[in-house]
Formats: sequence, structure tokens, C-alpha cells
Amino acid sequence: MCACLWAGLAGAAQYLLWECTALVRPPTHVVLVGLDSSGKTTALFRLRYGHYVNAVPTVGFNTEKVRAGGGHWLVWDVGGAERVRPLWRSYTRATDALVFVIDSSDGEERLEEARVELQRLSKQQTAQCVTLNRPRPPLLVLANKQDLPGAREPQHLAKALGLPELPDSQPWAVAPACAVTGEGLDEAMATLYQLVLKTRQSHKR
Repeated sequence: MCACLWAGLAGAAQYLLWECTALVRPPTHVVLVGLDSSGKTTALFRLRYGHYVNAVPTVGFNTEKVRAGGGHWLVWDVGGAERVRPLWRSYTRATDALVFVIDSSDGEERLEEARVELQRLSKQQTAQCVTLNRPRPPLLVLANKQDLPGAREPQHLAKALGLPELPDSQPWAVAPACAVTGEGLDEAMATLYQLVLKTRQSHKR
């Protein structure tokens, strides 16, 4: 009973600390996109709660405040079903960072589908950033489900998704992870946080 009480108090204190910090420094806005069943919601809930949460397919969106990788984030997880993907443009408008989640064990057909969607998103970002006169948000490809047989390495996924072909003004990185166990998630967010900091510093010059 006492342990549960202390855990509850600690959680409440952490929440209040986050809210106070947000008053001084607003959280970094990041959007999770990717094909359906890539593990976006599982990754979000793992980051938020620190343990596995059985997630149902996202029809619209989920949003959570999380601390990970040295950053304070406001994370939007947008559904990846084909009928929902046109909405990505609205959710990613003026965001600080993008996370494109991919199932590393997917076959060639799904990888090609992911590549097409990622390239389309990149073109939309180009137009939006010109209109808003702001730098392109950093892109992190989260190579999820690394625990599954046949999971591809980050280098292979980068080439398959056409990341080297993105504009030079587009900061990007690929990070391996397993959202179910949480392995690699904090390191992935740390990589994204460094990209965000570099982008902000470059824009100030």
C-alpha cells in the first residue's frame, strides 16, 4: 500500500514538474507518422508510461507529453491507414520534428509503399517551409521491430526509403528500436533531440 502511494506521489510530482517546465520552455512538438501497424502508438505509450501498453489501431490521433532523450516533447501519433494519410499534411504543418516509424521486418512491397509516402511527405514539407519561412523539421526514421526475424538494419532501410536522395536542407537519421521492449527508444529520441538543437542553432545564424 505504501509503495503504491509513494509511486503515485512521485508520478504526480513529476507531472507538476513537467508542467512548470513547460511554462518556461514549451515542449518540442513532434509528430509520429508511418504505415499502419508499424508500431507508432506502441512507441508513444512506451515513451509515456515506461512499459508496454497493448494498443489498438489509431483511427485519428493520440497525443502525450513525454520526456525522453534529454528532451521534453509533445508527441502526436497520427493513424497510418491509407485513408488517414492525407491528414498527415495538416498534423505535420509547423511541427518541430518528424518521426517516421517503420516495421523493419516488412517485405519489399511495404517498404516501397513507405518510401512513396515518405517522399510525398518530404515534398509537402518543402512547400510548407517555404510558405512559413522556416527550416525543414528534422526527420528521424524509427526502425522499429528490430526483435523480429528478418528485421533490416538501419543502413538498408535508409537506402530503401531514399533518404540519401532527400534535399540537403533536410536533416535526417535512422535509429533502430523495439517499441515493445523499449530498447533503443530513448537513444532514438536523443538522436532526434540533437538534430532539433542543430536545426535551431543553424536557423539563428
